[in-house]
Amino acid sequence: MISVTEHQILKETQIISKYLAYRYCNNVSTNLLEICEEEALHIISDDYKEYFDGMLVWDSSDFHIHLNTAKGNLPSTKRGRFTLAHELGHYFIDAHRESLKSGTLPSHPSHQSLIHNTLMERQADHFAACLLMPEERLRAMTGGRKFSLDIIKELSKSFDVSLTAALLRFLEVGTHDIMIVFSQDNIVKWTKRSDRFPKLANKFKIGGALPPTSVAGESFLKMDAKYTTVEPVSLDDWFEDRGWNPGPMFEQCFYSDLYNYAISMVWFK
Repeated sequence: MISVTEHQILKETQIISKYLAYRYCNNVSTNLLEICEEEALHIISDDYKEYFDGMLVWDSSDFHIHLNTAKGNLPSTKRGRFTLAHELGHYFIDAHRESLKSGTLPSHPSHQSLIHNTLMERQADHFAACLLMPEERLRAMTGGRKFSLDIIKELSKSFDVSLTAALLRFLEVGTHDIMIVFSQDNIVKWTKRSDRFPKLANKFKIGGALPPTSVAGESFLKMDAKYTTVEPVSLDDWFEDRGWNPGPMFEQCFYSDLYNYAISMVWFK
């Protein structure tokens, strides 16, 4: 990839995605197909087994975006829209596009993941989130309201994205500070916090078990229990800190039976 700082790419991403999101706004959601049409980007949807979700390819004269229908990546599905927006990130981010054209960076398969390890994939994910869920539009829809999963469901429907994509974007730019804890089979896989969420010491570790008195922890310990409503919880259900009372605290979860994971949202009133 050509030498560009991460800060420069972040700034470029925010400027370009904001312009595109407002130019190609379809009521609330962003019209990705119209962007591709105007850029003369040919979309090839086919069954590529498990090889990738999407891939941007330069063939010496044009760019093409390949979408893997075997993994649900149709332009009309929530998963497919995020994959397509991710590949548009590779196309619109100058450093990514020029590296593909020059051959410095070969075409590579992109896989949807809640947390990417490579910087380039995180940058394309960030572009996709900004393009699909512009900050001003999201905040206008959620300002002045009590936080709960209902807000995330509304964002998911309005922006035509998955619940997890809507949740991660809300954590980043939303109107209420939250913490997300992703666990599978009662093991914490990752956690993220809004920038202004209180700096409290966690009562759990990545790779370790969930706190047993948390709502998510109880749902695994009680075998197939699914608690999906907003539940009041205590500070020491999730955190080690003592002697500080930030006010009423709540937790709400949603689950995947297929992959046996729970995503827990924690917030203060």
